Amino acid sequence: MDLQTPIDISTSLRFQNYFFVSLAVFWVYDCFLTLDQEVSLIHWPPWKKGSVLYVMARYLPAFLLCVHIYMNYLQNENFVTCKSLLSISYCAAAFCIACAEGIFVLRTYALWGNKKSILGLMLSTVLCLAILDVVMTTAISSQLELELSGWGDGCYSLSHDKMAAAPWSLLVAFELEILVLTIIRVYWAYRERGCALIDILLQHNIFYFGIGLSLSVVNILAIEFLPYNFSNMFGTFQIVMHSIIVTRMHIQFCSTSQVCDSSESGTISYSQLTHIELETRSHLDA
Repeated sequence: MDLQTPIDISTSLRFQNYFFVSLAVFWVYDCFLTLDQEVSLIHWPPWKKGSVLYVMARYLPAFLLCVHIYMNYLQNENFVTCKSLLSISYCAAAFCIACAEGIFVLRTYALWGNKKSILGLMLSTVLCLAILDVVMTTAISSQLELELSGWGDGCYSLSHDKMAAAPWSLLVAFELEILVLTIIRVYWAYRERGCALIDILLQHNIFYFGIGLSLSVVNILAIEFLPYNFSNMFGTFQIVMHSIIVTRMHIQFCSTSQVCDSSESGTISYSQLTHIELETRSHLDA
């Protein structure tokens, strides 16, 4: 347990308040930047799996941020406790990550021509990692000492379990699998088409995967070396940024496919693999 004075705790909690409010403002600003594209590319066309995952990944971070901000301004535990709010934030974070990773899964599945073996590999990995994540998160949250501040600054914790980095390590493992599958598919496309590799890497937005992976690694380092009240901020930041990255990737795929598909009629274009519904032609099914 860290030895901190009430002044130190109050300072860290106020810094959390500023951070979460700033992050919420940034999220709202990003929503307005892509609102016109979102309406035309996501909401107007008929909804399918990709559209549902997009909307959930896009707007669940708002609920997560509201929970964190409410925790920081909680005055008493008559209506709700810090522990219950923490459980709600864990559930919201899990849904945010699941929806964002779901878009990655559909994207990779489409890139591989809707091969059932690839989908089975990814879903089996998701199932195993999800079970491990639930077990570890439950054990970690049960040991976390979360208390209500006596001077009106919300919930705080003096305990810090470095095992909290374990669930994020599982996310890194899954993102590595997605990254490897994407690189293999892009390399095959390079050999088939004879284009410059860097052009295809940019076309298929491989760097989005790298950024998401880097955020997860930074979050793990923050949990290992920073106190809970600060590492918790990095965890929320990682979830919000991951959602922004994957939804922006989806928007870019949609706009690119609408431009490219019309010029490649009668052929199997790679832009079709980045369509809003993330589908390929039926004769590509394994």
